[in-house]
Amino acid sequence: MKQPVTTAVGPSRLPKKVSTMKAKKSSTALRITAVLVASLMLGAALPVHATGPLYGSTYASKISSKLGRGLGNILFCWAEVPIEVNQEIQDTDPTTGFVVGLGKGVYHTGRRFVLGAADVVTFPVDVYGNNYQSIQRTTFPFIDEVE
Repeated sequence: MKQPVTTAVGPSRLPKKVSTMKAKKSSTALRITAVLVASLMLGAALPVHATGPLYGSTYASKISSKLGRGLGNILFCWAEVPIEVNQEIQDTDPTTGFVVGLGKGVYHTGRRFVLGAADVVTFPVDVYGNNYQSIQRTTFPFIDEVE
């Protein structure tokens, strides 16, 4: 009599313990993936910029925005140099634009750094009240603000 040919491949030939462990691992991976996808979807649904009658009027929101603005100005003050060089090159010839833009960029870099450092040092003190007007052209470099 011929005996049936059996192969070692296939789920029916695996020991029960091994197939149960594989099922648990895939179930755990599926759960983790579902939680990550749900978190990303929830995060995308939240508003990016909160608005309302109380936004910006509480002490905590004022000092936190002042600290963030100061840190941003300190970290990105260097960006004033290429901005000014580019602007001056567009307005004049390349040589004059580079020299004048470099001078203006260094000036605006120092100004942005000093004002950012002042905001970071004095962030717990609400010196502006409800009418903050920045002395900078924009709150952050590379961002043109709409008036």
